[in-house]
Amino acid sequence: MTRRVNVLFLVLPILAIFSTSPAFAEIMLVKGKIMGASCVVNETVCPTDIKDPRVSMERDFVLVAEDGSTYFLSNMRRGAKQVLVSQDVEVLGKVRGNTMFVHNVDKMLMGGMVSVWNWDLRVRNLRHPR
Repeated sequence: MTRRVNVLFLVLPILAIFSTSPAFAEIMLVKGKIMGASCVVNETVCPTDIKDPRVSMERDFVLVAEDGSTYFLSNMRRGAKQVLVSQDVEVLGKVRGNTMFVHNVDKMLMGGMVSVWNWDLRVRNLRHPR
């Protein structure tokens, strides 16, 4: 009996360590808008589109879901997020807490959702440039 208890105390911490890794993050599809991080956190007026001068003042951008939760998009460049400011998007990615590792971003174009950013395509282009 004590051997089982000792094995259990050895295995449980190892499982806890591995369960917090990105491999165990939940894959979610989140609908929302990409907004300036500082204006969302400080509850000030956010830029309305890419032409708004306040866009240049934002250091980073977040996805604000329809339910009001916010996600930092960890693997997207600032410029890629900046182009999508205040647009309705659907983001597919791995979520851990309030951080999302993005796999795909779709936005509404001509009455349908179109992929405008894809992680797998970016990695493939880095490995095999044209």
